[in-house]
Amino acid sequence: MKTPEAPSVRRPEASSAPFLRRLTLSDYRNFERLECEFPEEGVAIIGPNGSGKTNLLEAIHYLEVFRSFRGVRDRELVRFGQTVFRVEGVVEGATSVAAAYDRSRRIKKVEVDALEVDRVSAGVGSVGVVAFRLEDAEIVRGGPALRRRFLDVALSVGVPGYLAALQRYRGLLAQRNEALRRGWSSREIDAWTGGLIEVGAFLAERRATWVSEGAERYGDFHARISGGDAARLRYAASIVSGDPGGESGGDGAWTERFRRALEATRERERRRGMTVIGPHRDEIRFDVEAPEGVRDLRNYGSSGQQRTAALALRLLEADRLRERLGREPVYLLDDVFAELDEDRSGRLLRLFEAERDGQVILTAPKPGDVGLRGGELARWHLRNGRLIA
Repeated sequence: MKTPEAPSVRRPEASSAPFLRRLTLSDYRNFERLECEFPEEGVAIIGPNGSGKTNLLEAIHYLEVFRSFRGVRDRELVRFGQTVFRVEGVVEGATSVAAAYDRSRRIKKVEVDALEVDRVSAGVGSVGVVAFRLEDAEIVRGGPALRRRFLDVALSVGVPGYLAALQRYRGLLAQRNEALRRGWSSREIDAWTGGLIEVGAFLAERRATWVSEGAERYGDFHARISGGDAARLRYAASIVSGDPGGESGGDGAWTERFRRALEATRERERRRGMTVIGPHRDEIRFDVEAPEGVRDLRNYGSSGQQRTAALALRLLEADRLRERLGREPVYLLDDVFAELDEDRSGRLLRLFEAERDGQVILTAPKPGDVGLRGGELARWHLRNGRLIA
């Protein structure tokens, strides 16, 4: 649908804050070779469905977390008939980041400021990007794994030590599950349990804190986009189910909760041959107040309500990233107005105009769909893997 006219508001003044200046792609998706320099305020990329607009935003976001925001494997990002892709970005006044993947050797390399990093995780969060996508509604209406993935990406970028802890937890969990599957003794299983509890408590506490600290802002964003609907965001931790202490407390409290939860589920673990409780079983709950009571948006929300919740969640993510960076992030908007009704679309547009001064790189199928920034963004057309100003 066509977005409404942008409201008359104060235009953001040019700033010296870092922004994505240059992007270079080689054999990435449908791009054989692409080099472009983005304006400081941003750009609107116009093209029909299937032209590669989302591929371009995906490549930019790849430089933030070194994985596709579609959840596909790296080998699927290599252009057909080729073996290696490379993505390079230059953040004006800040840093340069590059990533390459060799499909034949299954090797990924990452460079920050032209120096190869020892671990890919060391480069995560170097650009400062948040992506808004049509598919974000799946975070709300899809399975718990999608909500855990959202949290893990947001915290890996914004919380020191989180990504390393997540990787260690996954390793310990796999080893403990293998011991359970093979029917090893309790002593052998417990060789992995102590470490799992320690790192799992860290993950659960950081997730719960991120959600609780952002819940009020999430509710505010949701109300402003929806036109006043009251909404709640909460972290549902499997290890505190039925715990009168709730989800508060520091790492020590979470450690004790995890320990008690594992002891209580010991027999279930034996029967199923797997660890049945822990951060890998947690998720986020999205609720909205209705005349008939509080409703879970996953099961009872309309498409518009679910999309509104996803937008509010992304705005919260952007706020938390802005706090970490001390500046505005780069906003990637992948045709986000397409499936919003006119009222929600207008309210989201006004919210962006009034409060988001960062660089915006958005996509749309036709020029009439571009209303952000008063319709003043530079417009580039994407055709056959080439950008035309």
